[in-house]
Amino acid sequence: MGNLSKFGERLTELMCEAELKSEKFSSIINVSSSAICRWRRGDGTINLSNLVTVADYFNCSIDYLVGRSDKDEIIRPATLPPFPQQLRKVLKEKGLSRYSLDKNTKFKDMYFTRWDKGTIPLLPNIIELADILDCSIDYLVGRES
Repeated sequence: MGNLSKFGERLTELMCEAELKSEKFSSIINVSSSAICRWRRGDGTINLSNLVTVADYFNCSIDYLVGRSDKDEIIRPATLPPFPQQLRKVLKEKGLSRYSLDKNTKFKDMYFTRWDKGTIPLLPNIIELADILDCSIDYLVGRES
């Protein structure tokens, strides 16, 4: 839960710097203001799609947003590949397979099947995968090369 609260702190900080209220920001990124309030409190999880939208809006890395990095680096996002495609690429680079993750982590094959069918991964899963794969979240999702 630490990363959700850190995300909430960073989001609140960035919104304050930009002088944005939850209602205004929610209309900008097209989510409910109650979702923004939950994110800021660290009560609600955020999916990858919304996380990328927030990072793009504030022109920062996802790793900075969730507290995995203290560098407020500017990321110029390219068009993101579909998450399952990017995950396969990273797994291949790391010499791992879905099978090895299925056997050695909580990421059973059903996760990959759901993602292949269009389910959007949630922040806790993205963080855990980045930790397992020893890479940045931005790299894992295709925001940096």
